[in-house]
Amino acid sequence: MKKILLTAVVMVIVTVVGGEIKAAGSAELSSTNIVVNAQVLGTCEEAQHGAFPNPLTIDTQTATDQTFAPSADELVRCSNGMVFTVKVSSANGTAVGQTCTSGGVSGMVLKSASWPADMVEYVFMCAGDTDGAGHFTGAGYNTSKALGISIKVLQANAQTAFAHADYSDTVTLTLSY
Repeated sequence: MKKILLTAVVMVIVTVVGGEIKAAGSAELSSTNIVVNAQVLGTCEEAQHGAFPNPLTIDTQTATDQTFAPSADELVRCSNGMVFTVKVSSANGTAVGQTCTSGGVSGMVLKSASWPADMVEYVFMCAGDTDGAGHFTGAGYNTSKALGISIKVLQANAQTAFAHADYSDTVTLTLSY
């Protein structure tokens, strides 16, 4: 008799619990939609400051243009897919806000500190542009984009340069995105 009573009590408990589950289940049939909107901000920042060997040694006796690679390339990281341009300005030259391309920016000038009238014109290049027109494309925060900076002194400018050890220029790079 105890076995039958215990089985009956268990059946009553299962029936009650089962009824509660059904009631909770039917209340969950109603639904709602939540709309989530977002935007991804396009940003860029310098990841590494570019630099050139100090000093560059220009050979006045060479029969070709001279190209100087950086000791550290300028690195920029931008939001994935973000297209940006780099504008270049020379403190001594006529280049102001020129788009930097693999073809280069002319109007850049190295000037002697002790002989200010003595100058060497050069071209500042950004070989890392995506399309040859000065457009770079970001690849996300963890992937820096190398601008591929370099300096080219044309043969004619090197051959007419006066011998001084104090030529310099300050180049300003401005990112636009």
